[in-house]
Amino acid sequence: MNSTEHTPERPQEAAASPRAAILMVDDHPANLLALEAILEPLGQDLVKATSGEEALKQLLQRDFAVILMDVQMPGLDGFQTAALIKQRERTRTIPIIFLTALSRDAAHVFKGYAHGAVDYLLKPFDPEILRSKVSVFVDLFLKEQQLQRQAALLRQRDREALERQSALRYRRLTEALPEPMWAARADGALTYANRAWREYTGHQEGYELSLSSFLQDVHPADRERMRVVWSDGLEQVHGSTQEFRLRRKDGVYRWHLARAVPEHDEHGALVGWLAIATDIDDKRRAEEALARFKTTLDATLDCVLMFTPDTLTLAYANAGAAKQLSSSVEELVGLSVLEVEGAFDETGFRKLLAPLMSGTLPSQTYSTNHRRRDGTEVPVEVVLQYVAEKEGPGRFISVARDITERQRAETALRLASEAKDAFLAAASHELRTPLAAAKGHAHLALLKLGGQTEAGPGKSLQIINRQIDRMAKLVEDLLDISRLQAGRLSLELEPFDLSQLVLETRDRMAVLSQTHELKVEVPEHLEGTWDRGRLDQVLTNLLSNAIRYSPEGGQVLVRLAAEGDSGVHLSVKDQGVGIPSEKQRLIFERFGRAHGSKYGGLGLGLTISQGIVEQHGGRIWAESTGKVGQGSTFNVWLPRRTEAQAATPTESSRTPS
Repeated sequence: MNSTEHTPERPQEAAASPRAAILMVDDHPANLLALEAILEPLGQDLVKATSGEEALKQLLQRDFAVILMDVQMPGLDGFQTAALIKQRERTRTIPIIFLTALSRDAAHVFKGYAHGAVDYLLKPFDPEILRSKVSVFVDLFLKEQQLQRQAALLRQRDREALERQSALRYRRLTEALPEPMWAARADGALTYANRAWREYTGHQEGYELSLSSFLQDVHPADRERMRVVWSDGLEQVHGSTQEFRLRRKDGVYRWHLARAVPEHDEHGALVGWLAIATDIDDKRRAEEALARFKTTLDATLDCVLMFTPDTLTLAYANAGAAKQLSSSVEELVGLSVLEVEGAFDETGFRKLLAPLMSGTLPSQTYSTNHRRRDGTEVPVEVVLQYVAEKEGPGRFISVARDITERQRAETALRLASEAKDAFLAAASHELRTPLAAAKGHAHLALLKLGGQTEAGPGKSLQIINRQIDRMAKLVEDLLDISRLQAGRLSLELEPFDLSQLVLETRDRMAVLSQTHELKVEVPEHLEGTWDRGRLDQVLTNLLSNAIRYSPEGGQVLVRLAAEGDSGVHLSVKDQGVGIPSEKQRLIFERFGRAHGSKYGGLGLGLTISQGIVEQHGGRIWAESTGKVGQGSTFNVWLPRRTEAQAATPTESSRTPS
């Protein structure tokens, strides 16, 4: 293989102009000389290669404008060499002109084009035509080189403009920072302070910056320490973080956290320093307040614990905690809170903490048992809160109060209440028999008088009969309350027309007051499965209340409507005295009355009505503005079909007739 040959050097003037390289590949030196003679007038660099292998080596060393390649060569022929050239990313776009004198077959020509040739010339060829074709590719190559140089120049200019813009943006950014910031040279001499520093200290732009002038704004007690820290940082070339007090323009010193970092260039050489100060005065005051708060906590009798959310490790325990848990503060700090919260495993306890950390709940209040070191337990009521911090995970504060005495009092109260309920139930049962007998005798006496009830004994018997009915109603209400308390209020379910029941109840209640207009709006039929007697009881209670609490009379409106196929809505609206908003929950409690004893009644009717409605799977609620004359509206929603909830009653739920 012959070494590559180059044409003689051009004069200095020509060398200065851009030149393209032309690669000539032929295994016959005579052919290469001929090509050189043809192309020399173009004034470009002519590179000769006597084989495909040598041509590939030349392509590794430089770029070429065009390749003139003989097809028939020993070793790698022209087609094989062209295929390898086209496989390489850098050379695949170089135009190739095949030269051959052997094969003029069309298939051979097509093969050349298939291997990436831009032209296929047969020898002998016209030198002028070859020179013209090569000249076109040279011009294209030089134009491309020129465009690349121009693009590189534009990129350089863009980069310089970007650097200037970046420097301007950096300056604007530092000026926009809300915190004081300084810049210094590598030797520590201050060169710049931003707008926030000027506004904080009151110094004007152009103020002479130096370490001495900077230290004049530092609290006298912190100056020497800051001077030493700055000198050590310059000497050892390392960043530092320090807390110090910086004087504001009004003369007030506020605590700041200063961070100074060295600035290096792309080669790692120190070129300057940057420092920024963050106002932490409020944070320090908060920390001091927290310390005072802890002092207060140490004085409280309740058990106060603080623990971290990640490890659940106790970070603080007050004296009250040590006393409640029969331990010392030192023994408690460092323990897992789960060793105290004996009722929880870690998974369950973290579920309790999750809504506090997310902010869904402000606090959690629950009753549990705290485990002492000796294994005994103490009942407590815990209030748990999460205190977030700007930096760090925050912490939980648990305040646990010993409720041993309260539980004893609640137990005693519950036992007393149960004894009272048992007495009421027993007394009610005992009263039913004499009342039934008195009712029977009064009724029999009235029959003997032949209905003469306008005066004399007949009138007295009529009054006795009404009072017996009232007493029986009271006894039945007390029995119903007892059944509700014991969970034994049973239902006797049957399909019936609720519209008909409303009309019947309206007719029965209309005779109680001539000053009230009982208006009913019901559909023609509204079938469902309920306990007819119990719903009659609910309707009677609601209408009685509407009449009782409307002393001036007025309209009482009863509405009944279906809500699809799933439920019904019943409402009773009056124009009476209304219910104050703060009493609207009280009226459904036992003996709860919004207006005291002014309007009579024991306050049991709504409690019983609520129990009956809920036993049907429904709900009852009141709406009222609390203003006299605007009255109240009692709403009842019931499912259309009630499932049997007490298939086998434990006792009769009806008053004996």
